[in-house]
Amino acid sequence: MKKSVVWFEESCIKCAMCAEEVPEVIVFEATAGPQLKEGVDITPHSEKIKRAAQFCPKDSIKHHL
Repeated sequence: MKKSVVWFEESCIKCAMCAEEVPEVIVFEATAGPQLKEGVDITPHSEKIKRAAQFCPKDSIKHHL
């Protein structure tokens, strides 16, 4: 079984755009920046995650969906 993976590079400027784009999967914490919500299956949200990665101003969202 393939596993979907999303991570955030250190180049993230903590703009919170990704959390606004995919609130079902990403939560934004002011000090830590974007974090994946625990226990959420990200696979059904892959298209929204790809779109968020595409528009990330620092190309900090990486994924293998």
